Amino acid sequence: MRAATDDRSTAWAGDPGELVYGLDLSRFADSDGDGFGDFAGALEHLDYLASLGVTWIWLLPFYPSARRDNGYDVDDHCAIDPRFGDLDGLRALLARAHELGMRVLIDAVLHHTSDRHPWFVAACADPDGPAGRFYIWSDDDSVEPGDHPMFPGEEDSVWAYDERAGTFYHHQFYAFQPDLNATDPDVFEEIVHVLTFWLGVGVDGFRIDAALLLVQGKGRPDTDVDDGSFFDRLRSRLREVRPDVALIAEADEPPELMAALIERGRFDAVIDFTLNNSLVLALTRGRAEPLLDALARLDASIPPDARLNFLHNADEIDLQQLTDDERREAFEHFAPDPEMLIYGRGIRRGWAPMMEHEQRVRLTISLLHALPGVPLLLAGQELGVGDDLTVEGRGAARTTMQWDATRWGGFTTAAESPLTLPAQTEPGFGYPTVNVRAQEDDPDSLLALTRRLARLRHERGADAGGWTALDLGRPEVLALRRDGIVTLHNLSHEAVDVPLDGAGEPLVAEEWDGRRLGPYGFAWLAS
Repeated sequence: MRAATDDRSTAWAGDPGELVYGLDLSRFADSDGDGFGDFAGALEHLDYLASLGVTWIWLLPFYPSARRDNGYDVDDHCAIDPRFGDLDGLRALLARAHELGMRVLIDAVLHHTSDRHPWFVAACADPDGPAGRFYIWSDDDSVEPGDHPMFPGEEDSVWAYDERAGTFYHHQFYAFQPDLNATDPDVFEEIVHVLTFWLGVGVDGFRIDAALLLVQGKGRPDTDVDDGSFFDRLRSRLREVRPDVALIAEADEPPELMAALIERGRFDAVIDFTLNNSLVLALTRGRAEPLLDALARLDASIPPDARLNFLHNADEIDLQQLTDDERREAFEHFAPDPEMLIYGRGIRRGWAPMMEHEQRVRLTISLLHALPGVPLLLAGQELGVGDDLTVEGRGAARTTMQWDATRWGGFTTAAESPLTLPAQTEPGFGYPTVNVRAQEDDPDSLLALTRRLARLRHERGADAGGWTALDLGRPEVLALRRDGIVTLHNLSHEAVDVPLDGAGEPLVAEEWDGRRLGPYGFAWLAS
């Protein structure tokens, strides 16, 4: 564990019950009946988020975009897609969130632009000029070792030819998302300008999308950046504007590589794919060992308050940090049908249907709150929403929010709702049976459990750190202790006797009789 003298902002993880809630505004709540979510719709539901114990809201991209990649194909980094509303609408949302004690992160998409962005249009007109230096060009499309598209099967190369420029440009993601050249000083200044603009609007911090890819080489000489120097300068410039700005890095890398991102306070936290991959493997095997191994690696590199834990991100569950054999094992258990897989490394199912057993879903919500780190929920996970595998690609688990059992689940009053997946209209995981209104009235619902756990963490001061693992001699059980609390989680489908001397009062418990955990049972005990 690194010393606790690092200069991370106390504003980031100062609440013992810290909880981040990510939402795609376009799919959350539509206020004007056009079938597309907006700021005003989200504003109407901020009390709901506060009732969950949310302390940070993470807003996915709301910039002008053709939304060929859910808004990550940005046409203008300092503007708002009018379908969401305008700056005044965003300011109203921020003001109400702040009144309720919640702060707001927005997605900063700095690795690339869309091919419609004015920067790229100008660059194509003059690839050798100042605008041209914003991007990576090549006279040929030869690929260097290790330089590969992020979406194999959808993109065959990282190079695309532009007729206007008469040359190739680099794109790590889709061809309509040309990569920015982070080595260019003007690009750095534009990044500072963009983030400073949104701080001026009133946001509290940023999730930096593809943080390490932003500064890594782009398949040609002199295209990589010293990431430490780059992010040191970025943090310094932003602190001049707002000293407590929060920066969160999104990068799917092992903790040993991610550690550099939080050194010297460069980032407040990283999104923890390592623990997520290990959680899937542990649930596959019904054994705690993968989680224990991951926690040991993480604790040696990244303090718990600098880690965001999640169950399922906005798209696929990416298992690239597992070995080939481990990944096949997880696929056989959780995604036996080839249509459930994507990119050779991921599962495109929703979390609740993937878990299959309702008690296992509840176990994982408890685990999310118990594991060392800051929990991150994506909208609808607190309800156990589903997926639709008839939808191609990464969109199978991108559901609209299910508020009630009325048409389109209360997401919109529009006659048609193109963003609502077909399966959402059906019973099972769809809005006729899984929705906020139904679970609000059920003290045994997943929503009620989520609220109880958030409240317990806050009341007991159970923040991100201070947890140690207990060896109870039961490989199926993950046991963690901190001052005043012991948590037990049975990862297996069989009941397990737990040799815990002096087990205290159950604070929250399911399938627990004081000495035995039932299948996927868990307990939070006073100690």
